[in-house]
Amino acid sequence: MREDREIRRKRKRRRKLINSIILLVLVICMGAFIVVKAVNSEEKLNPEVSQTAKNKTDKKKSDKKNEEVQKDDPNSLVKGSNHLKKADKYAYDAKTISQFIRPTKSDGYVKNTDTKKICFLTFDDGPNHKITPQILDILKEEKVPATFFEVGKHITPEVKDILERQLNEGHAIALHSYEHDYTKLYPGRVADASQVKKEAEMTQKNLQDVLGKDFKSSVWRYPGGHMSWKELKPADDALESLGVHWIDWNSLVGDAEPKSRRPTTVQGMVDFANESLTYQSEQDIVVVLCHDAPGKQLTVDSLSAIIKNFKDKGYEFGILK
Repeated sequence: MREDREIRRKRKRRRKLINSIILLVLVICMGAFIVVKAVNSEEKLNPEVSQTAKNKTDKKKSDKKNEEVQKDDPNSLVKGSNHLKKADKYAYDAKTISQFIRPTKSDGYVKNTDTKKICFLTFDDGPNHKITPQILDILKEEKVPATFFEVGKHITPEVKDILERQLNEGHAIALHSYEHDYTKLYPGRVADASQVKKEAEMTQKNLQDVLGKDFKSSVWRYPGGHMSWKELKPADDALESLGVHWIDWNSLVGDAEPKSRRPTTVQGMVDFANESLTYQSEQDIVVVLCHDAPGKQLTVDSLSAIIKNFKDKGYEFGILK
């Protein structure tokens, strides 16, 4: 008898448990039904709100897909840099290269221990539609990259095609002041740090206005060269605060020298580049100073011979980042 009562109690408890589970499931289903109905009603009453939410979701998916595509696109910009991804394999840190090519007794000199021979062709004072496109045509034909040091006041929407071509064809873009005015940058031949910083920022802004906010050049060349002026340490520090590093050259074709010693022939420019390098301690890393300003037609005419000269000597070509 006692066993029967125990069995009945267990059955009763089991029925209660089952009923409770069934009731809970019904409540959950009813809640879900109410929520779905409410959402559907809201969509009917506010279709614009619903569509906006859908658009946001679609946009996020699209943006993510675009980012994934761009991440693997060799023709996309290295974000926060001055060149495309396809050029990254021959892009070298300007600060490091600058230390290699300085005079051995100057501050910051570092001895280059790598025997790899690299030539960096650099062009100052552009861009323009007269000389720069001719330079680009030759570089493309010779399959050689270069770094273009641009003057900020020349950077306008009108030269967007030139700047984009420089990037698309594997070159790098660098800063060469805003006005290229020695009297403002170096009053009394002493560097004005605040003016240098201001002109670096202005040139950077003009480049970003044309090429987009993801562009940033970390490479600067002082007009006239770092070696030509006094008390540049504060200016160097001001540039470093912007994440920008200066670099000079250890070879030049002589296209901006005084007329009394400026080359007048193609062979003269080749010889000038070779002879100027012999005065430097660093021979394996060569940074060649050229110009693509209006009037530099001889530089254009000499460029293929200059490139051949360094190729024949076993140099590879790189860009500065």
